[in-house]
Amino acid sequence: MIQVKHSLIAATLAAVCSSAGIANAADIKLSGFFNAVGNKHDAKDLRYAKSANDIWGFKSTALGIGLASHVDDNITLAAQLFADDEGVTLDWAFGTYKFNDSSAIKFGKIKYAGNLYSETVEVGFVYPWVRPPESVYSESSGLFLEAYEGASYKFTGGDDTEFAVEVYYGATDEESDENLINNRDQMLGLVISAENEIGKVQLSYNNAMQTSIDLSSGTPTPTPTPTPFDGKAVELLALGAEANFDNLQLIAEFAQDSHEDLPTQDRTGWFVTTAYTFGNWKPHLTFQDFSIDDKSVEQSSITAGLNRRVGNSAVLKFEIQQINDIIGNGLFEDTTFDATALQNGSDVLLYSIAFNLVF
Repeated sequence: MIQVKHSLIAATLAAVCSSAGIANAADIKLSGFFNAVGNKHDAKDLRYAKSANDIWGFKSTALGIGLASHVDDNITLAAQLFADDEGVTLDWAFGTYKFNDSSAIKFGKIKYAGNLYSETVEVGFVYPWVRPPESVYSESSGLFLEAYEGASYKFTGGDDTEFAVEVYYGATDEESDENLINNRDQMLGLVISAENEIGKVQLSYNNAMQTSIDLSSGTPTPTPTPTPFDGKAVELLALGAEANFDNLQLIAEFAQDSHEDLPTQDRTGWFVTTAYTFGNWKPHLTFQDFSIDDKSVEQSSITAGLNRRVGNSAVLKFEIQQINDIIGNGLFEDTTFDATALQNGSDVLLYSIAFNLVF
C-alpha cells in the first residue's frame, strides 16, 4: 500500500516538473526525506504518539518529497507532499515574494514556525530523537501546530547574530481523530528569534478562535455537539533555546496554552535534552513533562537514546523511554473499546528504533 502512495507522489511531482508554464526544469529542485520508525510499549491496548502499541510495528514509516522553484529573482514557489499509513497529504505549499535581502512575505499553506523544530518536525534526520518530544510536539498535547493557511511577513537583520521577526495571520486545517474536530480560526501570531554559530533562542505567541466538535457519541448528526472550547479564544506561548559547544548539544523548550473561560484546561509542556557527538555516534538524554492544570492528564518521562550516523545523509536511532507518574492515561489513547485505563501513577516503558534518511 505504501508503495502505491509513494508512486503517486512521484507521479504528481513529475507532472508538476514537466509543466512549462510554471518554471524551467533548471529552476526546479527536488528534495525529500524518509523515516522508518518501529516501536513497542508495555501498556495493554493503548496507543502512544499515534502509532506505538503493545506489539512491535513500523506504522510510523513516512516519505516526504519537496519541490522548490525560483520563478524569478524575487518570487519562489515551494511545496511538499507527505505520505504515511493514513494517506498522501499536501504538507505545505506557499509562494514567497522577497522585497529585499531582509524582508519577505509568504502566502498559502505555510509550515508553522512557532517552535524550534516545527518547520522540520517530520524530518527525523535533523534532530537527535526518534520523535520530537511529545510533551510539546504532538497532536495529543495540543501545544503544537502543523501548518496554517494564510500569510506571513518576516524581517531579518544582523551580522554575526541574525535577528528575525515574523508575523502571520491565518487558520489551521481541520485536525481530527475519532472523537474530536478542532480548528483554529482568526489566528494571529508572532515569532521572534536570534541565532548565531553557538545556537538559537526563539519566543512565539499565537492567538486564535477555536471551533471544536465532539464526535465521541458516534456518528455526528447534522448539528454535532460543540465542546466547551467551541467559540472560545486560545493563546499559545512557546520559548525555546538550542546551544552547540563543539560536540555538546543542549536543547530546551517550554510551551503553554490558556483557554478563555476554561483556566483549568490550560496545558503546559516542556523538555530538556543533552546530546554529545563522538565520531559517528551520538548518545542523548531527554527529560520532559506534560500536564493539564486540573490534573486530569499528566505525565513525565526520561528518554535515553543512541544514534549511529551511516553516511552523510542517514542515521540509525535506538531509544528507551520510561513514561512515569501517568494520570488520566497521559498522552496514551484507547485502541480498543475494552481498553483498560492506566492506574494513576503508572509507569510504562517504550522502545523505539528508527532509520532516517534525507535526499
